[in-house]
Amino acid sequence: MIKNIFCDLDGTLYRDGISDKDKQAIRDAKEAGIKFNIATGRVIDHSLSIMEDLNLDSYLIVENGSYIYDNKMECFYRGVLSDLSINKIIETYNKFDFIDPKEEVIYFKYDGKVIMPEDGSKAEYLSRGFSIDPTIVTRQVYESKVGNIGVVCTDPEKLAKMIGEFSLALGPDVEVYASSETTLNIVPRGISKFDAIKLVCKREGISLEEISTIGDSANDISMLKNVRYSFAMENSSPAVKSSASFETPSVADAIKMIIDLNAQE
Repeated sequence: MIKNIFCDLDGTLYRDGISDKDKQAIRDAKEAGIKFNIATGRVIDHSLSIMEDLNLDSYLIVENGSYIYDNKMECFYRGVLSDLSINKIIETYNKFDFIDPKEEVIYFKYDGKVIMPEDGSKAEYLSRGFSIDPTIVTRQVYESKVGNIGVVCTDPEKLAKMIGEFSLALGPDVEVYASSETTLNIVPRGISKFDAIKLVCKREGISLEEISTIGDSANDISMLKNVRYSFAMENSSPAVKSSASFETPSVADAIKMIIDLNAQE
């Protein structure tokens, strides 16, 4: 019996808005006794309005697992980068001689907001809203408020090179990966959407057999490949599709299948 759904936002539930069909399906899930939770790469400031719009009384996982909020929107878990790691990331980024800092923009998810030292408005990923603060890369102390750091890059070769060089320079305390086709993400080791979901399951006293996941991007792979009832959006990359148990054209279609599966038990 599936008791909880964990769903990605951008490219999955949120595609130029949330469709009425998906909104109704979420209501149907709640009526069927299934909790609908959000697991997103967004910061909290870019996620709360959606929780409110959907009238969700459930968990919110943000920044790819760095922070977990309960149904009262109180943070009960955070996994943040150390000052040592942050300064090493900045130092490594500044040494890259094959990028343009105005194009390959570094950004910090700091205290629930997206902050960057340069104007990154050219980057589609950052179109939701950000602050520009040149001092973000010159501080020595970050007050345990940086969940992750990313770099936007539309050149696949440069992106792969940065991932490789960051991985070599930063050591075992962090993980560096492509969170999308145009973005790399740096998080503390052991931070992912799936790791966050496991913490929620432990808190709720449920097993992984009692959950389902829905996603579309590289940062969703951890929660797709490790869950039996996982759904990749049909327009996902081959790597994402191969990590999931099922493909779906919409969140609504996935929810319908989940409700039908429960009815068979």
